[in-house]
This record gives sequence, C-alpha cells and structure tokens, in this order.
Amino acid sequence: MTEHEIDDLFAATLLGDYDDEEAWKAVAKLRLNGNRRIFDLASEWCIASEPLKRDRGASILGQLHAPRSIEQEQSKRPGNPIFVEESYEIISRMLESESNAEALGSELFALGHLYREASVPLILNYVDHPDENIRFAATCSLGHFPQNETAIQALLRLADDSDDDVRNYALFALGTQSNLDTPELRETLARHLSDSFSDAREEAIAGLAKRKDERAVLPLLRLMESGSYPIHLEWDFEILVGEERRGEDGWGTEDFIDALYARYPHLLPPR
Repeated sequence: MTEHEIDDLFAATLLGDYDDEEAWKAVAKLRLNGNRRIFDLASEWCIASEPLKRDRGASILGQLHAPRSIEQEQSKRPGNPIFVEESYEIISRMLESESNAEALGSELFALGHLYREASVPLILNYVDHPDENIRFAATCSLGHFPQNETAIQALLRLADDSDDDVRNYALFALGTQSNLDTPELRETLARHLSDSFSDAREEAIAGLAKRKDERAVLPLLRLMESGSYPIHLEWDFEILVGEERRGEDGWGTEDFIDALYARYPHLLPPR
C-alpha cells in the first residue's frame, strides 16, 4: 500500500458521522494492511484534539495486523497482530483523559482486542458507567478475558444489567466464551432462562447446554420448536445432545428436537 493510498484511507475514516459505513470500511482496510506508517499516523490521531480522530486512531491500533501471508489469505485469517505493546500503552493512556463518549467506547473496545491481561483493571473502571454504550464496550472487552477471575466476577454483575445488549453480551461471554464452570455461573445462566430479552435467553440456554446442565433441555426444545436458532450457538447445543454436526449444512431444528427426545425423554412432554 502506497503512502498516498494510506493517506486517502485515513481521510476516508473521517467521512460522515461516527457510524458511516464507508468510513468503517476504510478503518477495516487500514487494520488489515498494517505497517509502521499506519501505526505512526494512528498514534498521532490518538492525541488529536478532534474526538473523531482519537476514535479512529484507537479503533485502528486496537486491531492492527500485518498484511496476510498466502497461507493466511487462503484460510481467510488476518495477518499477525503488530505493535501490540506500543498500542496498549497509547490506548491505556488515552483513558486517563478521554471526555468524549464515542472515543472512550472505541478505546475500551480496542483494549479488549489487544488481549493484554493488564487491561482488565482499567476496563473495570467503566462497568458502572451511566452510559449504557460505555458499559457495553466494557462488557465486550471483558469478554476477551474469559478465564480471568476478576473479569468473570464483573461479567456476573453485568449479566443483570438493565440494558438488554449489555446483559446479552455478558451472558454470551460467561456461557460460551468462558470455559469456567462454577455454581454461581450456572445459577446466573439459569436465572436468565426467563430473561425478557430473547437473545439473552438464548445465550443462557447455550451456556447451560455447554456445561451439560439439564435445565437447558426444555428451553432448548422450545427454542427449536420456534423454527430457528442462532447459528453461533450450535456447538454449545451439540454438547447437550451429545452428537456432532450432521452433514455439511449442520443441524436443522427438527434434528435437534429428535436428538433431545432421544437423550432426554424423561424431561420432555410427550410428542
């Protein structure tokens, strides 16, 4: 990528408002083609007076990768992360003085993507933030540390957040991303089998299913009877029924219903 192309992409990240689709496409392209110039420019933006520049700078540094090798290209994987320690130092300092909500959210997201355990205490400062978007960013970032006990304790609290999206992602992090299995974690998941938000209920079912907790059996049957299920939770549901994926197209809802009745007939109503 030439210097001119890099400069054009940086300029494109500032087009429109925060959520502008073309701006985020430019951010993504910079992330996937990282080099020293992109790192240096993004670092400069992280100390800019303009909040949108700080936002974009943090968003780029948080997921900056070297260009993909042929093998990575063929397997559709990103290149190797680069400038991770330097990016962590820059973004952690940004939190000390950030006053813009959108930039702060991007900084929190970035810390999660850098996967540095030292980030956890910094992120914890925002789990009780009055802005639900900031709490959501903190929740997502904590989800990148699913075996960290301190992060888990915070996620257990966030699973009862008043905001649907925060609650949903905390349950996903606890249930699917984490491999921990404690009575407190299971009870939190079980409590949300009746959550008012359908996505959160599904995450609770998946988390219990992954741990072969039979409290997930009837709720999973009801989910399958609805005719659809979130594909990203399929492997968790497979663990509960004790069968591997069926064929190239995976599982249909009727497949899961059959498997549930074959394994747990004593827990289900007559067919």
